[in-house]
Amino acid sequence: MLGWHSEFASPETALEPTDALGSAMTLAGPHAEPLSMFLPIAMGLKVVLRRAEMADRSMVYAWLAASDLTASHLGPPLFADHPPPSFEQFCDDFPQHLFDGSRPFAGRGLIVHADDRDVGFICHGAVNLCKDVVDLNIWHSTRRDCGRGYGSEALIVVCDWLQESLGVNRFLMRPSRRNVRALRALRRAGFRETDLHNRDVVEKLSLPPGRYSDEMLMFRILPPPRVRLALEPRHTYVFVDSEFTSLAEPRLISVGAVATDSTAFYCELDDWSHERCSEFVRDTVLPLLDGDAVPHMVAAESFLRWISERAAKSPTTIISDSGFDRWAVADLLGREDLPAGVDWLRVPVPYEELDTAAASLGLRRHHALDDARALRHLVLPNGS
Repeated sequence: MLGWHSEFASPETALEPTDALGSAMTLAGPHAEPLSMFLPIAMGLKVVLRRAEMADRSMVYAWLAASDLTASHLGPPLFADHPPPSFEQFCDDFPQHLFDGSRPFAGRGLIVHADDRDVGFICHGAVNLCKDVVDLNIWHSTRRDCGRGYGSEALIVVCDWLQESLGVNRFLMRPSRRNVRALRALRRAGFRETDLHNRDVVEKLSLPPGRYSDEMLMFRILPPPRVRLALEPRHTYVFVDSEFTSLAEPRLISVGAVATDSTAFYCELDDWSHERCSEFVRDTVLPLLDGDAVPHMVAAESFLRWISERAAKSPTTIISDSGFDRWAVADLLGREDLPAGVDWLRVPVPYEELDTAAASLGLRRHHALDDARALRHLVLPNGS
């Protein structure tokens, strides 16, 4: 992604839109009204976040490259070596899935809304579940919206939302040291600079190269969620587990689910490659497969029908011990939202406890359906 900006404060000088950027400003200027129905997904005391849509793309570009804040992060006088991008370059760096939700774990864009208007853009990059980290990017629409605490609160809200919805706990910003006011705002949002050398952190977390030579790596780390399942009456709980080709580059192999209404679901998919499997998966997971793989679309339709039947009867919560299983559901269904009436809860059960439970119950560890059964045994009161 482009930049890793943190534009919370205006520069001393403003950059007027150039003729080259006029077309984007005509499509949607910095003061444009919202272009879509307002559907909030998360909120704080000051700000509300809604998902960005394709209709917002030109407006978001204008905020970045042709507003009175652009000079604080792009172009002269402070960033002469980083000129504002063309709209085509912007679309390459901020691709379509950020605006249509087609690849939620690859990144998503959100509009920051406050005081009855859109005041900024915030997005996350690819969710690295193996490293448990995701990078964030944010900028304001115009100078008048700086200094109001919108940016800091938006970052706090989006971190909480990402942990709850996708299961990631560590969040990264990569601002330039020259953006002093942004650094102050990031610290107000709970971000802190790592005391390790940047090179070591980039290598350990497999991060892409930074945009700024003087970048700072600033993290906000949230504690993992607690095991807080308190059963609600007339509520269905669905325990889900998945198997995939590798931690680094997962492709979905199988999904298993068991529900508290005494039903179960299991499927194996046929659109993954043995060559992409890790050694562990080849040695441990593949020998346990039933061998009745189906096309992805068939598996998706079957799971959607099964989970929707549960949700039609009562509120339904999907429970998993890892964000990988939330990714698996999104990958299986090909959508960022869960079906109507369904939500998700991460219950971080220790790996060793799952080993013990599977052994005591005579279950096949690392078979998706049996691991879902072991998770249910550990989470439900009295192991029911």
